[in-house]
Amino acid sequence: MAKLKTTVPEPMRNFVAKHMHEVQRIQVFVDRKKNLKRGYEKHKKGRYSNEDRPFLMSASALLFTH
Repeated sequence: MAKLKTTVPEPMRNFVAKHMHEVQRIQVFVDRKKNLKRGYEKHKKGRYSNEDRPFLMSASALLFTH
């Protein structure tokens, strides 16, 4: 019988395929339409009053509103 030639495996040259498993993960997406129906808001409106803001912001707001 003849000897089988053993070949040296080549290094992977495709860097995207090499590091793909590090970046791409399984992720569960949130259904935004259902959340909107439930009353979810991404940015809550009216959370801060003028007392909670720093002095300069409240003072400049008073100057520009009158």
